[in-house]
Formats: sequence, structure tokens, C-alpha cells
Amino acid sequence: MLSVLLTACGGSGGGGGGGGSAPLAAVSGTETAAQSTPTTPAASAAPVLIESRVQTPELAAIDVSPFKDRPAGPRPAPRHVILPSLPAESTLPLKSAPATFGTPTKIGVARRIPETASVQSVSGMMSWTPSDRGGKLAALRFASPDAKGVRIGLRVESLPLGTMVRFYGDTSKKIYEVSAQEILASIQRNLDAGDSSDNARIYWSPNMGGEALTVEIEVPPNAVLDAVKVAVPMLSHVAVDITKQDSLQKIGEAGTCNLDVTCASQYDTLSKSVALMDFIQDGGNYVCTGTLLNDRMSTGTPYFLSANHCISNQTVASTLYTFWSYKSASCNSTQVSPALAAISSGATLLYAESTTDTSFMRLNSQPPAGALFAGSSPFGPSFFEGMRGVYGVHHPQGDFQKYSEGDYLGTAACGSSNCSSSTSSDAKFLAVRWSRGVTEGGSSGSGLFRRLNGKDYLVGQLLGGASSCSQPFGYDFYGRFDLPFHAALQQWLDAPSTTVRTTVYRFYNTQTGAHFYTSSVAERDLVITKLREYNYEGPAFYAFGAAAPGTSPVHRFYNTRNNTHFYTMDEQERARIQATMPWYQYNYITWFATTSDSGGAMPMFRFYHAQAQTHFYTMNASERDSIRQNLPQYTYEGIRYFAWGSP
Repeated sequence: MLSVLLTACGGSGGGGGGGGSAPLAAVSGTETAAQSTPTTPAASAAPVLIESRVQTPELAAIDVSPFKDRPAGPRPAPRHVILPSLPAESTLPLKSAPATFGTPTKIGVARRIPETASVQSVSGMMSWTPSDRGGKLAALRFASPDAKGVRIGLRVESLPLGTMVRFYGDTSKKIYEVSAQEILASIQRNLDAGDSSDNARIYWSPNMGGEALTVEIEVPPNAVLDAVKVAVPMLSHVAVDITKQDSLQKIGEAGTCNLDVTCASQYDTLSKSVALMDFIQDGGNYVCTGTLLNDRMSTGTPYFLSANHCISNQTVASTLYTFWSYKSASCNSTQVSPALAAISSGATLLYAESTTDTSFMRLNSQPPAGALFAGSSPFGPSFFEGMRGVYGVHHPQGDFQKYSEGDYLGTAACGSSNCSSSTSSDAKFLAVRWSRGVTEGGSSGSGLFRRLNGKDYLVGQLLGGASSCSQPFGYDFYGRFDLPFHAALQQWLDAPSTTVRTTVYRFYNTQTGAHFYTSSVAERDLVITKLREYNYEGPAFYAFGAAAPGTSPVHRFYNTRNNTHFYTMDEQERARIQATMPWYQYNYITWFATTSDSGGAMPMFRFYHAQAQTHFYTMNASERDSIRQNLPQYTYEGIRYFAWGSP
């Protein structure tokens, strides 16, 4: 009987060895291999293996990076909020401390900020100055002494249309710029997922490094400053700079028995599918490991797999940042690879389930060029017949990528604190014993792979185990990938259609107050490059670029009187405009949407600004309600058609 007490997520404890419990009753590989394999829902489905693919530069270039070069010259003078130093007992545990079962590795602690916890207090601190584009600017700087990094929690009740928010460190060469539209869209995803708590309304900044971070808000000309309703109730004091090895050596360094993936050329390709995850839960900053997955039709949709005990709800998924090629520059080097890339914008949680410890997401941004969409196997334990060798690539303690190699021992049933061998229907995990390398906290959620015909296929994601440098042969347990695949994931990963919805991008004209929408990447980039009066507000919604079953065309007009655009699906409205309003030039069919909420489509709300003679469109219910409550100059015209909130 194989029975292991789990004392860590993704390993038995931090660093060079501490704390893992030994198996209560160890079983040899021969005994385990003789056990029968449980029947899976896939027995009669005969699914195909999903092959891997490499991210193309063209697809990676679709997204606009929110990280901008910091402009020369001074920024607006911020109001300063300096927190007291953390007491010694509040610091994170040293690397020798064990991790906790079912809990991701913590690298940052929540700090409450009474001075800015309410909208009223922040409003009183904002000192507005003119911006160089005719609007107004205000900034607040938050410092947490001795932090290696800071993530600010910005709670948003409302922001004026066209508002831009920026985050930057004292010495950072980059600023992070995000539109109010993108912030409100992130919050709306949390609300739509059923979270009505204050956490759902908090937008978390990136970590720009250092002990201080400034948040800057720029509103466009003629914006009502009273509509800026924000608070900063907390920040996360990050004690580990996950992009600097010298910090990792102080707190969170992986144990010395871990094996550097850069030293093993056989994992050069697979390592490009693995990302270090950085996310916030209740103000605490955590790290885990996740894997980019391909779908059967290789659509390029960035599906991402990790553990449910890392990310189990949409509010946490919205805080996710991923780091790609976070590995050594050369074998056993302490320098980071120059290919390191950070991807922001969070993720949309598609499926979360605890009994197999599965968290399946779609990243809201494309991974970098060269990233690998990994292959996967929906066959379950039968896939191991005749060959039990398995391996994985992961980020122990949030460190550089490491690899582990070993054997599959059989299936297991896992409870809240332990796992034991099982061949019954509740055997939802795969037991593994490593012969080279181990896993540790931070490895949680990483993929378990096996090779067939020279190709890598994911078969599970890491729950945890007793493996550590002090106990290198302790067992680890991985959620069976085949079970969630057949329960839910196949609707995304095994979809037969190659039809993918296209992104519709949104701009705000700071001179006219009008919005512009386009599904053309070339037109989007032209506006960003050439028309400085337009604020790029990011993806607004998704539609079809060509006719698809159940869709109708959306027509685009250009108003020559005020240089704005108008969009309609209503054929009678289109005909009436062409017949009676010659100053509207018909452009073309710009995308295809639908007239019903079938297929997950969501309503598109339309407003009319009579004085400006412009229309505004949004799928964000909170934005709709804010406009109806605060902007009487906009007349609500109801639902005009339905589009989608995801590709």
C-alpha cells in the first residue's frame, strides 16, 4: 500500500532540504505497476493526441504591450504614502522553512493602507495638474520599506471615459499603461463570475521593482473629476524579486539538488511552454508554475493549465502575470536568459476543479514569439502501458526553470492532506517517484509529461508531494489530465472548428470625446503610431471577421461632419442613413455579430451623445450603468446586437 503524507505543494519544503515527511508505507515500482488501471470516461471515445506548435512572431505581435518606455522629463509630483517598516515576525519564511500542502509559494504579504482606503480620502489627496494633451494628471506614490517589489491594489468604482492609468517605480525604465476600459473589463469579469466582494473590484498593478510604486491617473479634457472614484486599500509587499537571482538566493532559492533545465538540451523546446506565475490572493503575492497548451486545430488560443490550489477563481486569475523563458542564460549560470519576457493582462478562468486540482485558463494576452503550445494526452493511465518514464519542467520556489525525471508508479486517491494508492474510480491522481531532480513549492501546477515517438505530451499537473532534496525519492502526485479533459476541457482543446473570433479594438479621441473601433490590426497600429490625440483603450470585444453561422454583418460609416464613425447591424438603419444622410460615407462591413445571446454572446449596449452627434458602444454592464448614472448627456439606446467577451 502506497501512502504518503503530503507536506508541501509541489514539494516538501523550501530550499536545500528541509521538512518533508517520509512515506508511511513505501511500495516498489513493480508492485505498483501490477495494479489495474481504472476505467476512464475516454474508454470508448478514442481521442487523438494533441500535438504541440510554436508561437509565430505574427501572432505574438498582435497584442500591444502595456510596458512603454518611460518618457523623458519629469512626471507630475505625487503625494507620498509611506508605510512603516514591517515587523520582523511579518516577514516571509526563510528558504529552509517547509511549504504548506495545498498552498502556493508566498513571496509577498498584504499591507493595509488606512490613508487611502476610501474614495473620499483619495479624492482629498489628488492634486490635479494640466497634462500636455489638455487633460489633467494626478499621482500617488506608495512606499513599503525594504520591499523588493510592490503591487498596488487599486479599487475602482468609476473612471471617466478615456482615462489612462500608469504605474512606475522610482528608477524603472518602463511605465505600465492601462486604460480605464481595460481595468473595468477586468473587474467586470470578476463580477460576472459571481464575486461580489471588495476583492473583485480591485485591479492589481504589476511589480515594477523596488520598494515604491507610483500610480498616475490622466483624465481627458472636459472630464468630470468627481467621476474619478478610486481607492487604494492595500498593497502587496513583495519580499522576493523573482526576476533577480541575487534576491532569490536570499529568500526562496531552490534546493541545490534541483537540475538546471539549461543543462539538458532535450528540454530546450518543452521549456518554452512553461511559465512562472505571479498572482495575488487576498493581498498576498504567490508564485506557481503553469503550461501553455495547444488545441487540436492549432488556433493559437493561449490556453494555460495549472493547479486549482494556485488559482481557483476568476478574481485571482485576473491578477496573473506570467514570466516566460525565466531560466539561466547558460548551464548553471546565475544570470537570467535574455529571452525573459513578462506577459500581463491576467487570464480568464474557464474551468476550476478541486478533486483533480485543475485550473484551466485562457490568457488575456498572447505569449511571446517562440513560446511552445505544448501537446497533451487525454488517454489517462493506459497511456503509460509499456513505458513508465515521466518528466517535468517547473519553477521550484519561483527559481529558474528546473527539470525532474522519474517513473510513473500508478494511480492514487488524494484527500485534503494525504494521498494513497488506489485503483478505484476515485483514483484521480498519478503517483511519481523521481530518479533525477525533485519538486518544491513554486513547482505547483507544473505539467507532467511523457514522450511518444519523440514528442512530449502533458498527462497531469502537480498537486504536491514529499519530494525534496532531503528526501529525493519521496512521491509526488499529479492530477490526471484525462479526467478534466473529458469532463470539460475538450470543448476548448478538441473543438473541430478553425473559426476563431477576431478582436475589436477601442480608442478614445481626447479632442472630440468620441470612440473609434476597429478589427484591423494594421489600422489599430496606424492610429497608435500616427494619431496622438487617440488613447488606445485595448480590446473592447470579439466578433467574427467573416460570415459564420448565425451571424449578421455590422456596417461602418464615416461621418464627414465631425470625423467620427458609426456602426450598425440594423439593415433598415443602414439603408435609411444611406438614403437620407449623405454626410455619412459608407465604409464597409467591419465585422460579423449576432442578434441573440446564443453561443455565449453578450449584449452590445449603445448610447447617443446628441450635442456631439456621436455614438458609444460597450459590452461592459458596469460601464453602461456608470454612464447612465453619471453622464446625462448620453442617451441610452438599448441593446443593438450581441458579440463576445472572448476569442
